Amino acid sequence: MLLPAAAVAQNSYNWWDARPPAPVTTPPRPARKPAVSVPVPVASDSLPLTSGGYLYAEQVPIFPGGQEALLKVIQKTLKRPSGPKQHGQVMVNLVVESTGAVTDVQVAPGHGINAAYDAAAVECIRRLPRFEPGKRNGKTADTALTLPVVFP
Repeated sequence: MLLPAAAVAQNSYNWWDARPPAPVTTPPRPARKPAVSVPVPVASDSLPLTSGGYLYAEQVPIFPGGQEALLKVIQKTLKRPSGPKQHGQVMVNLVVESTGAVTDVQVAPGHGINAAYDAAAVECIRRLPRFEPGKRNGKTADTALTLPVVFP
């Protein structure tokens, strides 16, 4: 009697192990999405800033004396904050108004070093003398600029 019970158990194991494998099928392809029309971007020249000025101008604002003079003025007026000495670059956004005055000075988001160095860079740029204003369509216009302030 023991022989048939053992044979049944063995037969059951062999049956499970000896099953043929499931057929291999390719996975279904995802449904194609309908083509989406891409909106045509508006030229950034025609986008007015919130201040009423423009991001781009036909003639950019020019510092009296050129870029070299601008860098010298920044180096002279830049005061390194007290505390641990750090090196790096702070990108400062500003708007040169149609009168040439520098306004709306702020650190570009994500382009600062720390609060003290950012404040020193903003104060340095805020004290810059008047620029020759930018021109758009032959008229002076408020123009946005981004200047790097380097702490060596």
